[in-house]
Amino acid sequence: MTNYLAEFKALLGQLHSDERSEVINFYREYLQDGGFTSYEDCVRELGAPRQLARKVLADYSIKASENPNPNTSTRQRSKGDVKTIWLIILALFSSPLMIPIAIVPIALLLAGIAVTGAIVVSVIAILLAAIFSGFLSLIVGIGTLFAHLFTGLFYLGIGLSVAGILTMLIPTFRKVTDGLIHRCALFAKSMYHKIVPKNRAEKKKGGF
Repeated sequence: MTNYLAEFKALLGQLHSDERSEVINFYREYLQDGGFTSYEDCVRELGAPRQLARKVLADYSIKASENPNPNTSTRQRSKGDVKTIWLIILALFSSPLMIPIAIVPIALLLAGIAVTGAIVVSVIAILLAAIFSGFLSLIVGIGTLFAHLFTGLFYLGIGLSVAGILTMLIPTFRKVTDGLIHRCALFAKSMYHKIVPKNRAEKKKGGF
């Protein structure tokens, strides 16, 4: 049991020290009460340490995303959503028994992530093209302003218009991207709750 818990603890590095201690104490008490003393007994009861650790990390990440800090920025929440999605996928793939059940939902989730990524890349490409065009118009406008006043003003107007439009569109782009990521995270959490059952320790002691 000691070796099992030591290996399990080493895989929980993403948790805060107090959370890690809470988890270790929870499973130590459960294993002691059940008389699971050998490493093999612990694996038969709770699964391999890596499998259990991935489930715990996914559980804590989901809990954190459902109870966010009010001071957390939108960008930080999006990063948290991405982390939650990744931990859920790892948790689902950590158990060979889960893969056949989860293969279709995971495929849908990955498809959603791929579509989101394609949209983001496409919009970034459009924004970069617009930035380049606007910058080029400004350069042309400045270069021709004194020789051909109205032509220079025309190109300067185009460049400044592009800059203004981009200034308005970038926050919208960020908001849409964050929204798509959040939708993927909600789907991942819903899938996780439906597919991954509580282990016997959580059922017996009510979780941590």
